[in-house]
Amino acid sequence: MGKKENPNNKSNAHKKVHLDKIDKKILTYIQDDGKASLRTISKVTGSSLSTVKNHLDRLNKIEVIKRTIAVIDCCKIGYTEMILISIRVNSSVGIQEILDDLEEIEQINSIYHVSGNYPIFCFAKCVEKEDQISLLENIKKIKGIEEVVTQIVLKRIKEDMRVKIPE
Repeated sequence: MGKKENPNNKSNAHKKVHLDKIDKKILTYIQDDGKASLRTISKVTGSSLSTVKNHLDRLNKIEVIKRTIAVIDCCKIGYTEMILISIRVNSSVGIQEILDDLEEIEQINSIYHVSGNYPIFCFAKCVEKEDQISLLENIKKIKGIEEVVTQIVLKRIKEDMRVKIPE
């Protein structure tokens, strides 16, 4: 495996990897059916079982496929409160340290380092309002956080983690 594809090399963590036609067909298909058998994927891609297995093994090894999960409708299991959080930081602590501290908070589903006056953007799902309050209190305790601006999701219109595989 070349240096470009070493998943343990942090400098290459977000570098684009080469995907051939079979990789792209596999990725497109398993985004809709992550439990698909090798035989089913083989039929869809027109490739042999061993070819599909080799491609899946490689895609897992280089972390194009990070993990296979069930997509759960959070509202149906009680997560009715969703919150968008923009965070302004000061220079007393490095931003990476703040990001690392936020990453440890279980209720936060997504964290993004973004441009602008609020360089951290988070998304969280909570069961009830008290969970949101607790979450915000925990965030505000993190050293280096200057201001927290929130928006409550009133209605979920679309939520889809799939991506279109580039040609």
